[in-house]
Amino acid sequence: MQEDRIELLRPQMGTSRALTVRRYGKPGSGPKAYFQAALHADELPGVITLHHLEKQLKEADEKGDITGEIVVVPFANPIGFTQYVDMKPIGRFEMRSGQNFNRHYPDLGPAVVEAVASRLTQNADENVKIIRAELRRLISEHRKDNAPLSDLSDLRFTLAELAIDADYVMDLHCDWEAPMHLYISDHNWPDAQDLSAQIGSECSLIAEISGDNPFDEAFSRPWVELRRVYGDKFPIPMATLATTIELRGDRDVYDEYAITDADNLFKFLQRRGLIKGDPGPLPEAKCDATPLSGVDRVMAPQGGMVVFGVAAGEIVKAGQELGYVLDCETGQKTPFSSRTDGVLYSRIGIRLIVPGGYLCSVAGPEALPGREGQLLLSK
Repeated sequence: MQEDRIELLRPQMGTSRALTVRRYGKPGSGPKAYFQAALHADELPGVITLHHLEKQLKEADEKGDITGEIVVVPFANPIGFTQYVDMKPIGRFEMRSGQNFNRHYPDLGPAVVEAVASRLTQNADENVKIIRAELRRLISEHRKDNAPLSDLSDLRFTLAELAIDADYVMDLHCDWEAPMHLYISDHNWPDAQDLSAQIGSECSLIAEISGDNPFDEAFSRPWVELRRVYGDKFPIPMATLATTIELRGDRDVYDEYAITDADNLFKFLQRRGLIKGDPGPLPEAKCDATPLSGVDRVMAPQGGMVVFGVAAGEIVKAGQELGYVLDCETGQKTPFSSRTDGVLYSRIGIRLIVPGGYLCSVAGPEALPGREGQLLLSK
């Protein structure tokens, strides 16, 4: 194992920040997997999961069982780790710009399509090498072209440079109150069915574009665009499987969960040939993929106190009462429901809501009217 400390752009005089990066295996020896946690710095289940996964990786590395390269960033957001208001961590948005830490990553698709135009061959493996070399070059150039950088932009580029040439990009997050679920490109499905089954995902949401280029899409989208432009002439595999894994809810920080989740990720790496050993039989899948455009994000019909009647992870029907919002002054109870059948995979973690505030999400099997564009927001 090799540990590096990458110094980030100093945000101000007398201050400093850095990323810790640990590398297992040997670069260039086989497939590369990249893991990070706490890009939203108030989401900690991924941090404890990587803590336990790294115990297994260290042991495997010492035995010589790692046949590829595995890069781990145990906490990906030193900026968010320092943001507190009234003793509450504010890790989802950067307080200076208001931007989401998991949006606006470099979109290299158009540039790499142009860069490889005259270099592709009839050999798929050779094409992957050519494309990855160009992606590494382009991310470095893109950083220079956007200078001077803010500390937020510097963080984004630093993380992107670590992951740009990976075969597997695993961005570990969590929701407010939720079962295990994941987001992934529809072009990585059904290839990613083994990942979904192995981790016990209860909702696997697929889309090509969810909006504003979140971290995982920055690494899957270039391959989608390359295949769209050149796929009828040259063999170009979907060479990067990039996903956002939601490790239940933000309060689910328990060894019991984290040890199981780490073991499942380790078995996935074994199954994909990055680590020697038998992962055992693949668990039975708990769900099939459903479109992100089929998610109904249920919003509050009025302000007041939220009282849920359905737990996160339950299967619900369209029109079924999921709970109500209580106006404690007037005594008015206003129920809320979803437009679709499906699994209620996310609930808000607070119980005081404003009119139009987000309440919960239900993942349905078919696209809903108006659900396009910014799919991670309400429509």
